[in-house]
Amino acid sequence: MPRLMTSKLKQKATYWAAGTTSTSTGKKKVAAAVEIDCRWEDGQSDALNGSGEAIRLDATVVVDRDVAVGSLFWLGEKADWSASVGGLYEAVTFSDTPDIRGKHFRKVVGLIRYNDKLPPIE
Repeated sequence: MPRLMTSKLKQKATYWAAGTTSTSTGKKKVAAAVEIDCRWEDGQSDALNGSGEAIRLDATVVVDRDVAVGSLFWLGEKADWSASVGGLYEAVTFSDTPDIRGKHFRKVVGLIRYNDKLPPIE
């Protein structure tokens, strides 16, 4: 992304990409945690999920990468993460909007609160 698009990403989030495998009980696994730059905006808003159904988002995050639905986020640095901290969010929407020339994209993730424990790591 150009400097203009990434200069506003001043917050840190811990990000677990949605995994491609599941546990024996059918629970999806996630990739190892990485720390990313973002702009996190708490607050409820309405959106449409991939099925076209109306959903209520709890937070919106602007990021510098593509994000798969089902990925998990936590606002804070990776070094500060602890399973007892809580505050996990799950990605339920992702939009990739191009600029007027179609060269650069604004990547926005819609999040809902994730009330379960962190799934197993792949």
